Amino acid sequence: MFYLTSGVLFLLVALSAPAYAEQNLLEGGLLLTAAALSVMALALILTLRSLARRNAKLSRQKQSFQRLLAETPGIIAILDKNLLLINASSSLKSLVTEQDHSTLAIPVPLFADANGSIDLLPEIRQQLKQQGIWHGEVWLKNEHHCEAFKISVHNLSSHQGKTSTYILFGQNITKFRQLAAHQQQQQLRDDTTLLPNQLLFIEQVRQAIASCDEHYPSAALLILDFVVASQSEREVRLNEQQILDIATNLKLLVPETLLLARFQHNIFSILVPPHLCKQYNTIFLNQLAHKLIAGFNQVDSQGMRSPLRIYIGISISPNDGDNVDLLLNSALKAANRASEQSDSALCFADSANQQQAPDFLAMEAELYRSAAHGEFDLYFQPKFSISSNRIVGFEALLRWPSPKRGMLPPPTFMPLVEETGLIINLDRLVFRKACQQVSYWQQTGLMRGRLALNISIQHFTQRDFLRYLQDTLTEFELAASLFELELPESIFNHPTIWLRERLHSLERLGFKLILDNFGDGISSITQLRLFPLHGVKLAPALVKYIEQQEQQRNICATLIRLIGYMELDVTATNIETEMQAYLLHVMGCDCQQGHRFSRAVPAEDIGQLLLKENQLLNNQRQLAN
Repeated sequence: MFYLTSGVLFLLVALSAPAYAEQNLLEGGLLLTAAALSVMALALILTLRSLARRNAKLSRQKQSFQRLLAETPGIIAILDKNLLLINASSSLKSLVTEQDHSTLAIPVPLFADANGSIDLLPEIRQQLKQQGIWHGEVWLKNEHHCEAFKISVHNLSSHQGKTSTYILFGQNITKFRQLAAHQQQQQLRDDTTLLPNQLLFIEQVRQAIASCDEHYPSAALLILDFVVASQSEREVRLNEQQILDIATNLKLLVPETLLLARFQHNIFSILVPPHLCKQYNTIFLNQLAHKLIAGFNQVDSQGMRSPLRIYIGISISPNDGDNVDLLLNSALKAANRASEQSDSALCFADSANQQQAPDFLAMEAELYRSAAHGEFDLYFQPKFSISSNRIVGFEALLRWPSPKRGMLPPPTFMPLVEETGLIINLDRLVFRKACQQVSYWQQTGLMRGRLALNISIQHFTQRDFLRYLQDTLTEFELAASLFELELPESIFNHPTIWLRERLHSLERLGFKLILDNFGDGISSITQLRLFPLHGVKLAPALVKYIEQQEQQRNICATLIRLIGYMELDVTATNIETEMQAYLLHVMGCDCQQGHRFSRAVPAEDIGQLLLKENQLLNNQRQLAN
C-alpha cells in the first residue's frame, strides 16, 4: 500500500513537470505501480498460505478432538449455559440418547441416587454460577442405563459468569462401587448362606440394646446350635451343603421382621428387636422356638426321622445381660444346657422362664380346643353411680374354666390368645354369649343400663366385623343401644378416614363407643374431638396413686374436667379404696367400678347382687325418715 501511494504522488509531480519529461515519468510510474501490485499479490499469497496452514491445524485439532470423544473410556461433554449438550463423547452419547448425533440439545440426566429421585442439575447450575466449577459423584440414569460416575464441570471462560459454555469430564465408577459393595458384603455376610455374619449380628445386637427404653425395655436373642447325630449317636460336623439347606429352611421359618444370622460354623442366631419384644415376650419366644424345632424335626416318606438336631438357647435383656457379651454368653450357655436335655430342645437363660417353657405349647392346644367347644364363661362386674348408690351397668369379663388348670382370669391366658390370633374367635364368642345373657335379663327384669364389652383391635379391623355384630343382634332380636363397646387406643394407629367411617357405622347401628384406658397411651384430647366417641374409661395407672400423689390428683382432675367440657361420659375402673372413690367423685367422675364395690361375678349371682342393692337403698330411706 505504501508503494502504491508513492507511485500516485510521483505521477502527480510528473504531470506538473515540463513536457519533455512526460514520457519518462509515465514509464516510471507504471513501473512503480507494477511493483506495488506485485508486492500486494505476494502478501495475499502469504496470507492465504497462512490461513491454509491454520485451517489444516484446526482440522487436525478437530479430528483429534473427535477421535478423543470417540475413543476416551471416560465421558467428555461441552455444555451450554443451560447445561444442555453441545457435543459429547461417544460413551456419553450412548448413555443419554440412542442416536449418535454430533450435536445434541438435550440435558444430561444426572442424579444423586440410583433411583433417579434427586435431580442434581439445579445444584450444579447454582454452584457453577457462584464458583465456576463443580465436582462430585453422580448417577447417570435413563430408561435403559443406570451407571455411577465421578465428574467435574468447569467454566471455559477466563471471566467467571461471562460465558455460556462449560466442559464436563468424568470417569465411570460403577464397577468400582460394585467391587466395594462386594467387599463390604464379604466383610458383613457369610459366603455360603449370604446371611449376616457374626460381626454384623453383634453390631445389630449392640444397637438394639442401646435403643431399649421405658416403652420397649427388652431385646431377645436366640442361639440355634445344629448338630447331626450318626448311627452311633456321635455328633458329626456339618458340611457346607447341609449348612446351606439349614439356612434355606430358616429363612422360611423365621419372620422377616427378625434378624437371622450365621453366628459360627453350625450355629445360627436370631435377634428380636425391642419393638417386637413385647410385654409378654416369653410367649412369642416359646412359639418361635417350638416352630423352629417342629420345622427341623420332620419325618420322611419312609417314616425315618431326620438326624439333624437343633438346640435353642434364649436370653432376654436386661435380666440375662445388659450388654452384648453378657446377653450372648447367656444364650450360648442356655443352648448348651438344651443340648444336655434331649433331642432338639429349647432352654431359657432365666430359670423362671424355663419353668414355664414346656407349658405354653400345651396351653395353646388347650385354648384352641376350649374355643372350638365354647368352653369360656362370662363374669360381670357392675358399674356404680356414686351419687345414686345404684348399679348403672355391667362389664362382661372373660373367664376360662380350664379342665386342667381351674378357673383362669384373662391375664393368665389373654397374651397367648392375642399372639395366636385366637382373640378374634373369642371376641365373637363373648359377643354371642353377651347377647344371650342380655336377652335373658330383659325377660327377667334384671337388665341395668348397658353391658360393656372389650373389643380387640384384631377383631375391630376385620372386614366382616360390622356384619357379624349386626347379624348376631338380629338373631337375638336385640338393639345395639343395650351395649357399650370399649375400644383400645391402638385404633388411632389406623387411617383417620377409615377409622371415622367405621366408628360412624357403629354409632348408626346404635352402639355406645367408649375409649378404653384413656391417659395411658397415644390418645389425646384432640382425638376425642375428631371421632364419634361417647365416653372414656380412665386408665388404672391414673387412679392408682391419687391418694398419695398430689400431682397425680391434679392430672386426673384436669382430664376429667376436660372430658366433661366435651360432654363425654367418664368411668373410672380398678377402684380399690373408699378414698379413691371419694376423690374421683369430687373431681366429677360419678361412674366407677372396681373391687371396692364388687368383684366380677357369674351371671347367676346378678339377681342376688341387685337384691342386696335394693335392701341397702331401703335401709337408707328408713334412716332418712
